[in-house]
Amino acid sequence: MQHIKNLNQVMTGIFLILVSFLAFYVAWPLSSATDVGLGPGFVPRMFAGIQLGLGALLIGSGFLSTGEAHESWQLRPLIVLAAITFFCVTIERMGLVVALTGLVLIACTANRGTKFYEALALAIGSAVCSALLFVKVLGLSIPIWPANLWGG
Repeated sequence: MQHIKNLNQVMTGIFLILVSFLAFYVAWPLSSATDVGLGPGFVPRMFAGIQLGLGALLIGSGFLSTGEAHESWQLRPLIVLAAITFFCVTIERMGLVVALTGLVLIACTANRGTKFYEALALAIGSAVCSALLFVKVLGLSIPIWPANLWGG
């Protein structure tokens, strides 16, 4: 049995393969061809197949080439992922201001050097500018505040 020489490449390849399987699953009900040409499922399946092949190549390369030393897990990327997840979950229910403020405050905890007042100023400034730009100027139908707040 051959040992893994580059764990980062192998793990990235496994991730790409898993995402391609998810893409195949989601595109399964779509037809690949119609009477007049390509169907709506052709391109997603094609890209998922390409991604599957690239993932397999990365796994193979991870067994053949030596990479950098394996680093320990860091909490900072998970905090940023949690901030993005918070934004995605709260944007429709809580509105742009709450979702963006939470996003910035959670993401700022990933940097040890950020002071709370700096993060709060960035969050408020981002929320105000985003509300003005996206809702007022561009006219997007994004709720600014929660629907039941102040009788809205």
